[in-house]
Amino acid sequence: MNFWQKIEEKLRAWNAQHGCTCDACGAEVFSYPIRRLCEECEEKLVKNVGNRSCEKCGRKTLAEGLCLDCKRQLPAFTRGFSAFVYGGEASALVNRFKQGKRRLAWFLGEKMSDTFFTAWENLSQKEGEEELIILPVPTTESVLKSRGFNQAAELVKVVEKRLVERGVRVRADYEILQKRKETPQQKHLDFFKRMQNVLGAYHVHKRKECQGKIILLVDDIMTTGATSNECAKRLFGAGAKKVYFLVSAALPEKK
Repeated sequence: MNFWQKIEEKLRAWNAQHGCTCDACGAEVFSYPIRRLCEECEEKLVKNVGNRSCEKCGRKTLAEGLCLDCKRQLPAFTRGFSAFVYGGEASALVNRFKQGKRRLAWFLGEKMSDTFFTAWENLSQKEGEEELIILPVPTTESVLKSRGFNQAAELVKVVEKRLVERGVRVRADYEILQKRKETPQQKHLDFFKRMQNVLGAYHVHKRKECQGKIILLVDDIMTTGATSNECAKRLFGAGAKKVYFLVSAALPEKK
């Protein structure tokens, strides 16, 4: 990160604490940053908390237990969590974030950390006070240059900050996991083609950093879970103890 990028980063962090309008529609929000979206916009978002969800990947399900995708092929990651159900206003919000409205990383990241912290309090009773390492799902250099930022990395910054404030022993690492080949867009691929599409796309660069560690892998959305599954396989192959997966929104189970 060069000098001007550092200045830009500090300005974004400052602005994230000194706004006065809804990050989604621009309406006045006098309690910002305690509340980053106006009441009307936030009510349109369907939270995963309180919904029936898959015991493995965390998506909203039609029945108790595992979703159909996890029954078809159980993901490698230990467990997945998501703040919102992907669809409607949540999908519009995430898409605006991916298309360049980086300010939304603060709202999404804070809601993600709230979701994970609730689970971590229970998980940590069994796992002791072990350090948690947060990793973004990486992208290739060419995609990074064209988009200008990695949305998963933006979310990691916020999630880490929020968890540290709550007393979690956590640190972010942006180099452990790398993407070493381009993959075609997955939105038009079926379940098994998505799995094949990401096969071998990810590489663990710092293997020693993974050995015996609990890792939290962060991304913006989860559809089939193909990307998170492939990343988790690589991390477990490098010696990770557990790999949790956290996203801002997950596609619900289809009928």
